Amino acid sequence: MNIAHLEEYSYIYGPGCRYVIWVQGCSIRCKGCWNKEMWNFETKQEFSVYELINKILKEKEFIEGVTILGGEPFDQYNELFELSKLIHENKLSLILYTGYEKEEFKNKNYLEIVNYIDILISGRYNEKFRNMQLGLIGSSNQTIDFYSDRYCQNDLSKTNEVEITLTNSGKLELYGYPENTNKKYP
Repeated sequence: MNIAHLEEYSYIYGPGCRYVIWVQGCSIRCKGCWNKEMWNFETKQEFSVYELINKILKEKEFIEGVTILGGEPFDQYNELFELSKLIHENKLSLILYTGYEKEEFKNKNYLEIVNYIDILISGRYNEKFRNMQLGLIGSSNQTIDFYSDRYCQNDLSKTNEVEITLTNSGKLELYGYPENTNKKYP
């Protein structure tokens, strides 16, 4: 899989501590998206599905589950499907983001993946409907669907959050849903 970034421990992309995977490449390219650097399909970091699951399983005792976003995860559907099955087999929860609308999702024959995920967040980000009080979604037209009984709406944060990480090289990285996406952070 072409991966933009991996974050081993995050508390803002779903319930509990989560392993977060941002994929590289997006064919949808929503206007106002704050992950534009993840649109192009140039290889950033290439991992096989088995390399990724091994990285995830090294953290299994510390994490509740995995969240995959991007870019557009479904642009790498075959790998995403295999990784989803492995995550499910290892009894970790899975939250998937996609810019596809549910009808497009069905038309592309992506339905089988719902057997392996707990939460699907779908729909294009629309800056006209931006709302910072919706938790895991950035605009009110997006939807959250629960495909298992592991979680319910009450398990999700009601506000958007930001997480700041200090890398080993001393660089500050900002994740989440900042109130002002035009502001530059050091």
